[in-house]
Amino acid sequence: TSNDERTAALADFLHTYNHHRCHTALGGQPPISRVNNPAGQYS
Repeated sequence: TSNDERTAALADFLHTYNHHRCHTALGGQPPISRVNNPAGQYS
């Protein structure tokens, strides 16, 4: 009900959206499956 609550919920939402939600445009895979070098794992 407030901007502070939205801000607090954003990180969890983004994780779920990018790591767990299946996307039809990606053949049912989550967006993270398309990332070659995730943050902190550069080679």
